Amino acid sequence: MLKAIVDINVPENGVLYALGDVHGCFDALIALEEKIKKSIKRSGRSDFKIISVGDLCDRGPDTKKVIEHFVEGKLAGTHELLLGNHEMFFLMAFVGLRPDLIERAGVSLAWYHQGLIRIYKAVTMQVESWRSNGGDSVFQSYDADINDPGTWDQVPVSHLKLLFSAPLVAVTPTAIISHAVLHEGDLDALRSSDHESTDQDEKRTLEAVHRCLWERNYPVHRIDATRRQVSGHTPVETVRRAPALGVIQIDTGAVYGRTLTALNLNSFRAITAPSGFQYRRIQRDLYE
Repeated sequence: MLKAIVDINVPENGVLYALGDVHGCFDALIALEEKIKKSIKRSGRSDFKIISVGDLCDRGPDTKKVIEHFVEGKLAGTHELLLGNHEMFFLMAFVGLRPDLIERAGVSLAWYHQGLIRIYKAVTMQVESWRSNGGDSVFQSYDADINDPGTWDQVPVSHLKLLFSAPLVAVTPTAIISHAVLHEGDLDALRSSDHESTDQDEKRTLEAVHRCLWERNYPVHRIDATRRQVSGHTPVETVRRAPALGVIQIDTGAVYGRTLTALNLNSFRAITAPSGFQYRRIQRDLYE
């Protein structure tokens, strides 16, 4: 059964990295991974694992290539994906408009998917919100049409499986990673539902699910005494750190012509690669 929270350990003789929002910028992703490999070689280590904070898709030119890269990486044990708000648009559209493809993929909805459907039911039967947030580029990369669900068969089953298997939070020995910013009590609420606790507060749990994907405000207090909280979602010029709260934000705006960032979860040093793509909004996006 899929869990909202997963534990990820450091590879033997390796390094864990958290990866910022890619948004279809495949060339920047490959360039960044080459830098990671060189860094690992210099350090005398031999292995790595990359944990994406989500938002592999939308806006950029190569969503299909990015997702395929993560499908292959997950099979190889080098890549993990967390659910971002843009993957949510992707999933909700398929749930509402092409449920047959979900069935064909053999996907079972987790409790947090059901929660998202409850919260965002309006977006499951239309694509306006997704289109307003760069969804057109997703279907262009698959040679399909966002306005014609009959063409959505172009999205491979393996891609749907990757997106639907993505948890909300990854916990490592040094970090708590999610797409957006978590607040006090969110981890407990998610763990309670993961373990089907009978005393769980449903409203509180749905709030925690929502925050995993959308929250920009910092918590009042640090959510973990020893681990840093690493997230994307909010575009920043350079890696933003709030040491007192243990918060680090790593979406450095690759899709806006800036950089793609990976954060070493041992040293907490950032590696960046420039992006050669700049998304230009025809209209203001409804959501980031």
